[in-house]
Amino acid sequence: MEHQGEIWQEYDFNGERLGGIDPNNYNYDTIRLMGGAAVMLYRVVNGELEYLFQHRSKFLKGNPDKWDVSAGGHTNLNESVLESVIRESREEIGVELDRDKLEFAAAYIRIDADAMVHLYFYNWGDRIDEFSFDDQEVEEVKWVKYSELESFLPNIKKPLAEDKVFFYCLEEWSKKILEKNGNNKS
Repeated sequence: MEHQGEIWQEYDFNGERLGGIDPNNYNYDTIRLMGGAAVMLYRVVNGELEYLFQHRSKFLKGNPDKWDVSAGGHTNLNESVLESVIRESREEIGVELDRDKLEFAAAYIRIDADAMVHLYFYNWGDRIDEFSFDDQEVEEVKWVKYSELESFLPNIKKPLAEDKVFFYCLEEWSKKILEKNGNNKS
């Protein structure tokens, strides 16, 4: 995907904002970190926890035809992380998220992606599933039951499937959600 005119936020290894990175001239073997943000939408249906995954377009350069987080991507220069989560959700799956309902889970470095990732969760609750895919980056979305996530793993893009921090956060968040909903099984 071409990023015409965009400058991405750069971070150091302490999580401090630096200057900007031109994604079209970025060398991924440097010591600079690109700012990234991701969100996992979740809901509880009939006592079962579900997470929304997006199916990436088969025409994408990176990880085509694989499943990924609900929405996520880079943070633009001087854009807040919350603004990037909201923008990426609008661009990729066509939804407006309420900034006050975004639940921060973690900020961590992914060395394999040269990225400072900020991970959020969002309770989709009883909202109607009206997703749209205007930018051709996403083909479809799918709710996956937490109890069936292990069997879904082979479909997930490799960098995400190997992201131990993401799955630790997903596991901890799931326990929290299930306890809050009076369901202690996972």
